[in-house]
Amino acid sequence: MSKIPTPLLIVWNILLTAGLAWALWPSASTAEGAGASAENDTADTALVITPTFTADSLKNAVARIAYFHMDSVKERYELIKEKDDSFKREGKRLESNLQSELAKAQARYEELMKKDHTYSTQTELKQDEAELQGLMGRIQQLQASGEDRLMRLEAEMLNEITGEIQAFLEDYNKQAGFDYIYSIQNGGQIWVGDNALNITADMVSGLNARYRASKKTAK
Repeated sequence: MSKIPTPLLIVWNILLTAGLAWALWPSASTAEGAGASAENDTADTALVITPTFTADSLKNAVARIAYFHMDSVKERYELIKEKDDSFKREGKRLESNLQSELAKAQARYEELMKKDHTYSTQTELKQDEAELQGLMGRIQQLQASGEDRLMRLEAEMLNEITGEIQAFLEDYNKQAGFDYIYSIQNGGQIWVGDNALNITADMVSGLNARYRASKKTAK
């Protein structure tokens, strides 16, 4: 069942690294405007779009910026590790279940193929054929349901992890007061020149502290 196991961290890579450039700077006011002109009676009308911002916010104030390494968070955040382990165990369980059903179907298929159909009636032949088709349908159904189960589980875990990180950043930034907090990843498109802006250690320790506290509360 090659399609069932889906590595959680690959999807996690794409989801959080691409999307978690967390901007807190207030949105600028919106300006509206459009104009049209024609050089000749047959000329096309050109729509003029006015930018929706009035000025670059960085010209008005010095923004406070920080960043964290998502690779380190993924490796050291205990919630991600536990969720990933749980995901892998469920994938193995579904895989084992499918393999067991495949073995049963294979054994029954061999029994049917070894039968001497010399004196079989048309009804008996149709019954055997229907049973074979049923075996194939059962396996396909198990595989599809397993893949669907993992997809839903994966989505639930990613939503939970994303929510926890966002909630932490909101609380953390009430004290830190950054205007922007960026998620950085090796091989990404953002290069950071000042290591003093790195809050990865705060992220990992804070996230793990919150997670351990939530586990104690749950108990």
